[in-house]
Amino acid sequence: MSLKCAKLILAIIKESSQLAKLVSLPASPYIYAMNLKDGSSVVADLITIGRKTGQPRTVELRFVYRQGCFYASSSRVQGKHWCQNMLNNPAVEMNVRGEKLACVARQITDDNLRREILSSRGSPRDMDRVVFEIEPRA
Repeated sequence: MSLKCAKLILAIIKESSQLAKLVSLPASPYIYAMNLKDGSSVVADLITIGRKTGQPRTVELRFVYRQGCFYASSSRVQGKHWCQNMLNNPAVEMNVRGEKLACVARQITDDNLRREILSSRGSPRDMDRVVFEIEPRA
């Protein structure tokens, strides 16, 4: 079952919170090998393509892992080159625990998901941050 199919199934059954707790997404082999669980915090390199130079740009960030995706947050987009680069070109790479992953990035616009991710970071004062989802390609 693909990750997208699993996410769709989870969204459909989410109305029943007890059932949603019983359903888990299949872990990809690289995620399984990293022993990441939902809510895990991991520091990794994010490689974006510079929107002006077209050259790879690397930044070390803290990510939250959730249901097969990694989430990073920023205090703002303006002036944050890694954020602006992802908005310009969502094809990114991550180096996570020695594994290089090709990914697709998107800014989270669902306020409930954004707040859920920020809450899992354990910083209630940072609830106004921008959140990006970085999804490994299958």
